[in-house]
Amino acid sequence: MSSPREREPTVFDLKDDGEPVAEVSDLTHGTSPPADEESVETMLDGGPDEAKDEVEEPTGLLEPSEYLAETCGLHQVVLLGDQAGVAQHLRALADALPAIHAAGVTNLAWEYTNSRAQDRLDQLVAAPTWDDRLCADLFVDLLGVGFAYQEYADVLRAAWELNSALDADETPLRVVGLGIPSYVEDPDLLDGRSAGELELRNWWLGGHYRDITAFHMANVLTAEVLRRGERVLVYCEAPRTVTRLIEWVDGVPSVTLGQLLHRWMGEGVQRVLFHGAIDDGEAIERVEALIDAAPEDVDTLGIDLELSTLGNVGVTTVVGSTDGEQTAFRLRDLADGYLFIAGREAWTPCELIPDLITPSNFVDVEARYRALDPRDERYTLDELEQVRRDGVESIPAGWPNLPEPEEPEEKKRRFRRR
Repeated sequence: MSSPREREPTVFDLKDDGEPVAEVSDLTHGTSPPADEESVETMLDGGPDEAKDEVEEPTGLLEPSEYLAETCGLHQVVLLGDQAGVAQHLRALADALPAIHAAGVTNLAWEYTNSRAQDRLDQLVAAPTWDDRLCADLFVDLLGVGFAYQEYADVLRAAWELNSALDADETPLRVVGLGIPSYVEDPDLLDGRSAGELELRNWWLGGHYRDITAFHMANVLTAEVLRRGERVLVYCEAPRTVTRLIEWVDGVPSVTLGQLLHRWMGEGVQRVLFHGAIDDGEAIERVEALIDAAPEDVDTLGIDLELSTLGNVGVTTVVGSTDGEQTAFRLRDLADGYLFIAGREAWTPCELIPDLITPSNFVDVEARYRALDPRDERYTLDELEQVRRDGVESIPAGWPNLPEPEEPEEKKRRFRRR
């Protein structure tokens, strides 16, 4: 039996408008770079003399939106993995929507709105006028007071702006919600326990919530996108986008959206990571050092990892297997492409959507939060707003940390015990 990497990709009657963008870059496999760009190509892409595959893949130093567009034009499903709440990454995603749509991608799927609200989501991005209230309510439906951040709303507005500018005969960009309520939403069912407890989550969903969520997302993508023969960019937190890697959690192999799709569709599925999406401070530092050392200024880039120097960066925090044997990994073992928008120290957290809680949604929002953080008396509006402020302030705590710099040798000797 062939391995997933050896199988032909599964493509469901891919539509003819899914061709790659024609004007993105000449820096692809089998194409020598211009002389003044050769030094950067050697630093980040393995050099112009490196052996190239016969299949044309995007590997040059493209802008992130160009790279995403070209990758989406060559594969039916592109999984874009990220850390939660990085403002620069969400702005880059919003800015890339026109390019990926021009490349034939008619769907952006993400986990940040619930699939049960798909009708309202379709209404939002196809409406003649923008509706801030409807947009905010989609995030209320997702997690109550949690995760209601302006930059995520801006991605939806960018989709609406794109659709508003299309001609009547052009296919609009659809945003597909992959989220599923993964915890008990009614505090009266909990007898004072928190709905966030793993046992209660599993009971609520009828199985392990991580597995159920992965199958749910795969089913939604199949019904809403793949069976229609369309292309999709899927934006999720990095762990959901894992494809070839198998990890073990409490002795049980992981199940992710990316694994399910990749086993089914082979190389029709590609995984692209934002810089820093994998929680490994040393790997992040090494990538930034390579980019800083490039002889030409490189502020942002998108690059294929297979034949690039960045792809050779080691990752020590990931434990699992891609081929049945546990081994050390490099970035190229874990992903197909890489986007660099900003160094880790320059990341900024998202901002809160203003006026999220209203008299009409307060009862529902309060009940859902009390299910997660139970107490006898109801929460007040001021308390819920403080929960929101605390949440956005805690975003950076979930991001990977860079290694602490070592003390200079001279300082070490100076304070050594005599």
